[in-house]
Amino acid sequence: MRRIRAIVTLTLLVSGVFQAISGLILYFAPRGRGIGDVFLYGFAKHVWKDLHFYVGILIVAVAVLHLTLNWKMFKNELKALFRG
Repeated sequence: MRRIRAIVTLTLLVSGVFQAISGLILYFAPRGRGIGDVFLYGFAKHVWKDLHFYVGILIVAVAVLHLTLNWKMFKNELKALFRG
């Protein structure tokens, strides 16, 4: 179980870093008509958009899994937070 938690946490971390980097690339990428063929760091802009979208879905799925695997700890932390 410990190994699964470590893999889930690492996946969440790596995908989050990728999401941030791809978001910055898309933010600073050229805009306008016909830009889809421009290559940014080896990929076309539309590929970056697709990767950003699908990694976002992966993050949501892995975050739900992470929360499920750590539910007892999460619940205890919430109790401690609201107890004062």
